[in-house]
Amino acid sequence: MKEPKKSVFQRAAEWGLPFGLYLSCAAVTSIYADWFEPLAFVSLILTLATPVVVYGFQRRMFVEEEGFTPYSGLWMLGILLFILGTLVSSLVVYLVLQYLRPGFIYDQVRTAIETYRSMPQLRDSEFLSVMQQMVDKRLLPSPIQMVFNAFWFISSGGSIVSAITAVLAQRRLAKQR
Repeated sequence: MKEPKKSVFQRAAEWGLPFGLYLSCAAVTSIYADWFEPLAFVSLILTLATPVVVYGFQRRMFVEEEGFTPYSGLWMLGILLFILGTLVSSLVVYLVLQYLRPGFIYDQVRTAIETYRSMPQLRDSEFLSVMQQMVDKRLLPSPIQMVFNAFWFISSGGSIVSAITAVLAQRRLAKQR
Protein backbone atom coordinates (compact mmCIF):
# COMPACT_ATOMS: atom_id res chain seq x y z
CA MET A 1 0.00 0.00 0.00
CA LYS A 2 1.29 3.40 -0.97
CA GLU A 3 1.99 5.94 1.75
CA PRO A 4 -0.29 9.01 1.63
CA LYS A 5 1.22 12.16 0.18
CA LYS A 6 2.60 14.53 2.81
CA SER A 7 1.59 18.15 2.71
CA VAL A 8 4.05 20.97 2.43
CA PHE A 9 3.33 21.79 6.08
CA GLN A 10 4.12 18.27 7.26
CA ARG A 11 7.39 18.25 5.36
CA ALA A 12 8.35 21.67 6.72
CA ALA A 13 7.54 20.50 10.25
CA GLU A 14 9.75 17.42 9.79
CA TRP A 15 12.63 19.25 8.18
CA GLY A 16 12.41 22.48 10.21
CA LEU A 17 14.32 21.13 13.22
CA PRO A 18 17.32 19.82 11.23
CA PHE A 19 17.41 23.06 9.25
CA GLY A 20 17.19 25.03 12.50
CA LEU A 21 20.14 23.11 13.91
CA TYR A 22 22.05 23.89 10.73
CA LEU A 23 21.29 27.61 11.10
CA SER A 24 22.23 27.38 14.78
CA CYS A 25 25.63 25.95 13.89
CA ALA A 26 26.21 28.81 11.45
CA ALA A 27 25.26 31.40 14.07
CA VAL A 28 27.16 29.88 16.99
CA THR A 29 30.34 29.46 14.94
CA SER A 30 30.03 33.13 14.03
CA ILE A 31 29.61 34.14 17.68
CA TYR A 32 32.69 32.20 18.78
CA ALA A 33 34.84 33.13 15.77
CA ASP A 34 36.60 35.83 17.78
CA TRP A 35 37.89 33.20 20.19
CA PHE A 36 38.93 30.65 17.56
CA GLU A 37 39.50 32.23 14.16
CA PRO A 38 38.96 29.14 11.94
CA LEU A 39 35.32 29.24 13.07
CA ALA A 40 34.90 32.39 10.97
CA PHE A 41 35.65 30.33 7.87
CA VAL A 42 33.29 27.57 9.00
CA SER A 43 30.57 30.15 9.62
CA LEU A 44 31.11 31.68 6.19
CA ILE A 45 30.90 28.29 4.47
CA LEU A 46 27.73 27.35 6.38
CA THR A 47 26.13 30.70 5.58
CA LEU A 48 27.00 30.54 1.89
CA ALA A 49 25.76 26.94 1.67
CA THR A 50 22.35 27.78 3.14
CA PRO A 51 20.65 28.21 -0.26
CA VAL A 52 22.07 24.85 -1.33
CA VAL A 53 20.59 23.20 1.77
CA VAL A 54 17.18 24.77 1.09
CA TYR A 55 17.41 23.70 -2.54
CA GLY A 56 18.14 20.15 -1.33
CA PHE A 57 14.95 20.05 0.73
CA GLN A 58 12.90 21.52 -2.11
CA ARG A 59 14.38 19.15 -4.66
CA ARG A 60 13.75 16.20 -2.35
CA MET A 61 10.08 17.12 -2.15
CA PHE A 62 9.88 17.58 -5.92
CA VAL A 63 11.44 14.17 -6.57
CA GLU A 64 9.33 12.41 -3.92
CA GLU A 65 6.22 13.80 -5.59
CA GLU A 66 7.50 12.62 -8.99
CA GLY A 67 7.75 16.10 -10.43
CA PHE A 68 4.20 17.19 -9.70
CA THR A 69 4.98 19.83 -7.09
CA PRO A 70 4.02 23.32 -8.23
CA TYR A 71 6.40 26.22 -7.85
CA SER A 72 4.20 27.72 -5.12
CA GLY A 73 4.48 24.53 -3.06
CA LEU A 74 8.26 24.53 -3.25
CA TRP A 75 8.41 28.22 -2.42
CA MET A 76 6.08 27.70 0.55
CA LEU A 77 8.28 24.85 1.76
CA GLY A 78 11.31 27.14 1.67
CA ILE A 79 9.50 29.95 3.48
CA LEU A 80 8.28 27.59 6.19
CA LEU A 81 11.73 26.02 6.53
CA PHE A 82 13.26 29.43 7.10
CA ILE A 83 10.59 30.43 9.62
CA LEU A 84 10.77 27.17 11.59
CA GLY A 85 14.54 26.92 11.29
CA THR A 86 14.97 30.49 12.42
CA LEU A 87 12.75 29.85 15.44
CA VAL A 88 15.05 27.01 16.50
CA SER A 89 18.16 29.03 15.74
CA SER A 90 16.77 32.06 17.60
CA LEU A 91 16.33 30.03 20.76
CA VAL A 92 19.88 28.70 20.55
CA VAL A 93 21.39 32.11 19.79
CA TYR A 94 19.42 33.75 22.60
CA LEU A 95 20.68 31.17 25.10
CA VAL A 96 24.25 31.64 23.91
CA LEU A 97 24.10 35.45 24.00
CA GLN A 98 22.23 35.62 27.29
CA TYR A 99 24.06 32.96 29.30
CA LEU A 100 27.28 31.81 27.62
CA ARG A 101 28.54 35.09 26.08
CA PRO A 102 26.57 37.86 27.82
CA GLY A 103 29.06 40.58 26.88
CA PHE A 104 29.42 39.58 23.24
CA ILE A 105 27.62 42.56 21.71
CA TYR A 106 29.55 45.10 23.76
CA ASP A 107 32.84 43.27 23.12
CA GLN A 108 32.27 43.46 19.37
CA VAL A 109 31.52 47.18 19.47
CA ARG A 110 34.54 47.85 21.68
CA THR A 111 36.70 45.97 19.17
CA ALA A 112 35.28 48.10 16.37
CA ILE A 113 35.99 51.26 18.38
CA GLU A 114 39.61 50.20 18.92
CA THR A 115 39.96 49.47 15.21
CA TYR A 116 38.61 52.90 14.26
CA ARG A 117 40.88 54.61 16.79
CA SER A 118 43.91 52.92 15.24
CA MET A 119 43.11 54.52 11.85
CA PRO A 120 44.36 58.12 11.74
CA GLN A 121 41.75 59.27 9.21
CA LEU A 122 38.86 57.93 11.34
CA ARG A 123 40.18 58.74 14.83
CA ASP A 124 38.13 61.96 15.12
CA SER A 125 35.05 60.79 13.22
CA GLU A 126 31.51 61.40 14.40
CA PHE A 127 30.76 57.71 13.96
CA LEU A 128 33.44 56.79 16.47
CA SER A 129 32.13 59.21 19.08
CA VAL A 130 28.56 57.96 18.62
CA MET A 131 29.70 54.36 19.03
CA GLN A 132 31.61 55.28 22.18
CA GLN A 133 28.57 57.07 23.61
CA MET A 134 26.40 54.03 22.88
CA VAL A 135 28.78 51.84 24.86
CA ASP A 136 29.15 54.36 27.69
CA LYS A 137 25.39 54.86 28.06
CA ARG A 138 24.61 51.13 27.53
CA LEU A 139 22.43 51.84 24.49
CA LEU A 140 23.37 48.79 22.45
CA PRO A 141 20.64 46.22 21.78
CA SER A 142 20.03 43.43 24.25
CA PRO A 143 20.38 39.77 23.22
CA ILE A 144 16.61 39.39 22.77
CA GLN A 145 16.51 42.48 20.54
CA MET A 146 19.33 41.09 18.44
CA VAL A 147 17.56 37.74 18.16
CA PHE A 148 14.27 39.32 17.06
CA ASN A 149 16.04 41.48 14.48
CA ALA A 150 17.86 38.44 13.14
CA PHE A 151 14.62 36.42 13.08
CA TRP A 152 12.84 38.96 10.87
CA PHE A 153 15.87 39.50 8.65
CA ILE A 154 16.51 35.79 8.07
CA SER A 155 12.83 34.94 7.62
CA SER A 156 12.24 37.68 5.05
CA GLY A 157 15.55 37.05 3.29
CA GLY A 158 14.76 33.35 3.30
CA SER A 159 11.58 34.03 1.39
CA ILE A 160 13.61 35.59 -1.41
CA VAL A 161 16.19 32.80 -1.36
CA SER A 162 13.38 30.21 -1.44
CA ALA A 163 11.82 31.86 -4.47
CA ILE A 164 15.07 31.44 -6.39
CA THR A 165 15.87 27.90 -5.22
CA ALA A 166 12.30 26.77 -5.95
CA VAL A 167 12.82 27.59 -9.62
CA LEU A 168 16.03 25.53 -9.65
CA ALA A 169 14.45 22.62 -7.76
CA GLN A 170 11.84 22.20 -10.50
CA ARG A 171 14.25 21.08 -13.17
CA ARG A 172 13.10 18.01 -15.04
CA LEU A 173 13.44 14.57 -13.55
CA ALA A 174 15.55 11.95 -15.32
CA LYS A 175 13.40 9.55 -17.31
CA GLN A 176 12.86 6.14 -15.78
CA ARG A 177 14.31 3.23 -17.77
